Amino acid sequence: MNSWVRRGILVLFWMAIGTVLASILGFVLGSAETATIAFVIALLVATTVVPTILILSTVAGLGSGSPGRPSAGRGALLGAPPVLSASAPREIARIESLREQGVTVRNFHHLYEFTVTVFPRAGAPRREVFSQLITMGELPGFFTGRYVVLATTPGARPVLDPAPDAQWKVALRDAPARYDGLTAASVAATTPPTAQAAGPSPSETPSTAGRAGRILANLVIIMLCVAGGFALGTVWVFSTPQRAVALIEEMPQRLSGHVQGVWDSAVLDLDLTDLRRQLRGRSLESVVIFDTYWSIDARSATDPEGEDSYAYRNGSLSLSWTSELTSSQGGFSIDEVDPDVVRRAVATVRADAPGIVISNVMIRRLQGPLVIDVDSDGVYKTTTRRFDARTGVEIG
Repeated sequence: MNSWVRRGILVLFWMAIGTVLASILGFVLGSAETATIAFVIALLVATTVVPTILILSTVAGLGSGSPGRPSAGRGALLGAPPVLSASAPREIARIESLREQGVTVRNFHHLYEFTVTVFPRAGAPRREVFSQLITMGELPGFFTGRYVVLATTPGARPVLDPAPDAQWKVALRDAPARYDGLTAASVAATTPPTAQAAGPSPSETPSTAGRAGRILANLVIIMLCVAGGFALGTVWVFSTPQRAVALIEEMPQRLSGHVQGVWDSAVLDLDLTDLRRQLRGRSLESVVIFDTYWSIDARSATDPEGEDSYAYRNGSLSLSWTSELTSSQGGFSIDEVDPDVVRRAVATVRADAPGIVISNVMIRRLQGPLVIDVDSDGVYKTTTRRFDARTGVEIG
């Protein structure tokens, strides 16, 4: 698989994890509806989409290399068997020594350094030193004194041919009689160690510091991806970054019970700003603020006897149902709702009865003045306290 494809899949996976964390935060802060959508989408991406892309790209061989470009280097990095060209020149070679270099790829391919004597068809024998990944199943076929076939394309890295054709099998059978008299010491020409055939040399083997640096870099990238997914998730769950920041900042107050709902939250101001923009001066019959959402009854903009009921959550105003306007004591505008007065009325109720649980706050026009009704749940009944929506003074 192409490394960029793999990186893209990993970025998608860790961003999905960040979005899952954002949705969990949404559940904690009361945005269950949008948090559920974000959670399901992110979970599907992390557990279904990412594995599917991974499987399909592996099967299809995405990024297996550009046409005309050798893939031996890529195969070596992945720990695959070396790729041999059928047209590459072959030569008989004798293994003088081999040693494991301590590098294992995918717990299957082991890197060995081979020192061989190559017997060309013309010219003097020469020494070659190279490294190649082989499996433990192949290892018994490579030992000191064993004759092998070596692919030695000029300018390319030598590669052991583990399955030579019939012609070279005959040459291997005759090799001991021809070359056993030529010891390693009698080799006329010795070449310096060549580049590796299918694996990193000891000098290319990552040091401990290098590995630690890569691990740290990977951790930083993962954290950035998770943070990016978390940021996108919070914007989705809470509609705007400002709402997300406000809710996160007051989380300690929520956990301690000092903030119970929208009515005593900093989100109240953000919601009112949104509602002023979306309602566009509509005449309202009542507004009920619950702990995590609003319920709004507005007069129909087209039918004088109609009434529309809306639900407002996290910046989204949605129509719940329409009905006939049964009675009206006078409409009002959302512009008349003062968030400071709402918080003051709620604070008065809570100060008089510490630990009280407020169920909702209703704003409506009642026989002339605009009032705020604060409902609190008692052991046996719901208690309502009424305040002037303009001054915050309690109405007896």
